[in-house]
Amino acid sequence: ASVNDSIVEKTRKIQDDHVQNLRRDDGTTKNIYLIDKKNIHNNRLQVINQYEESEGTHDTRYDVTILVNGLPLVHVELKRRGVAIQEAFNQIKRYQRDSFWAASGLYEYVQIFVISNGTHTKYYSNTTRESHIKEQQQTRNKTKRTSNSFEFTSWWADANNKPITDLMDFGKTFFSKHSLLNILIRYCVFTSDRTLLVMRPYQIVATERIISRINVSHNYKRFGSLEAGGYIWHTTGSGKTLTSFKTAQLVAKLPFIN
Repeated sequence: ASVNDSIVEKTRKIQDDHVQNLRRDDGTTKNIYLIDKKNIHNNRLQVINQYEESEGTHDTRYDVTILVNGLPLVHVELKRRGVAIQEAFNQIKRYQRDSFWAASGLYEYVQIFVISNGTHTKYYSNTTRESHIKEQQQTRNKTKRTSNSFEFTSWWADANNKPITDLMDFGKTFFSKHSLLNILIRYCVFTSDRTLLVMRPYQIVATERIISRINVSHNYKRFGSLEAGGYIWHTTGSGKTLTSFKTAQLVAKLPFIN
């Protein structure tokens, strides 16, 4: 990638153009997968902490980063218990301003940020902060709330939509290899207006249950029967469109769907 690529362009490569041509020293080229989306467990995960960046505006030390095939795709910013979780959100804002672009700009490949003070833990996409800044610059009302502000970062939850806020409990579920790769590969949507959306837990559960019902109905030859049906109840403003869109995408990839 060019060092001049923006966060949005790097996100596009991860989400929509993850097979890249690598030109080798001998002049030949080879296709490389930034991330394997067909066989998710072919991807290698590594965890680093206290990575130091000295080439930014200020020397910085990042808390915890998850590398996928060597690229930093998930970053965790931690504060001690009792400190407002928004301080971690603001810390990432400063990193984006002062150092994520430094050196080769690899930290601009981060797709998902996690913030925690131990007691409260939330996650959000990499374009959340950038989009928020742009929207604030385009409006005279500087206190306007938008879907890209801190108030709209997401809580994680279990299948019954019970919030999982404690960092240790969050880590056991969100950061399990299967769960994290699924979120990165299956449950992120890069929209036509070049914004990355990470689905909320209840949207993920709804999508998975729809897919499961379709698979069961196919296996037991129940297509066209009442037993094959069902419904998902989403309230106003809960993201029904995104859920439907992602479900349609995943259904289209089922082997028995023509």
